[in-house]
Amino acid sequence: MVKILIFTLFSAWAIISGIGVITFTNPIYVILWLLSALIAVAGIFFVAGAELVGALQLLIYAVAIAVFYVFVLTAVPWEKAVKKSSHYRTEGVLSLPFVLLLYLEMAIVFLLGVKASPEGKFRAFIEKFGNTEVVGSVLFTKYFFAFEVVSLVLLIGMIGAVMIGRKESQTYEDDTT
Repeated sequence: MVKILIFTLFSAWAIISGIGVITFTNPIYVILWLLSALIAVAGIFFVAGAELVGALQLLIYAVAIAVFYVFVLTAVPWEKAVKKSSHYRTEGVLSLPFVLLLYLEMAIVFLLGVKASPEGKFRAFIEKFGNTEVVGSVLFTKYFFAFEVVSLVLLIGMIGAVMIGRKESQTYEDDTT
């Protein structure tokens, strides 16, 4: 009963923080609401018994990504970067069917996942070794190739972001006349 109450509190916190992310226009407030939502999601993971995922959520998203957003916020000259001050209502309306399809897909995956795993395949394995060892053994055996491909894609994305950032900083420096 206590777990359900704590899960409900973290869930409400995450939903309220998510609403704050999409409703505020000041970038500082958006980053603060995002940080709040990420901490709430980590709390949900801890309550659900996925301590490794909760710790990774805190370390990777709540710390590293939020700090990255603060660096971007301080590095980009917002006066020159803002092209339009209005909201994109047409794009929002056009993207609504895709968002609804995404939520439908998530619901189907959740329901099929719950149906597919009632036999408790990994329960004995988790009880014997622990959460972290199970994630590591599955990740580095069955999904090793996918793990390496994702790391390569992230490396290419990081190099691309640096290259784009250099071009944009040169553009802003040349446009100061």
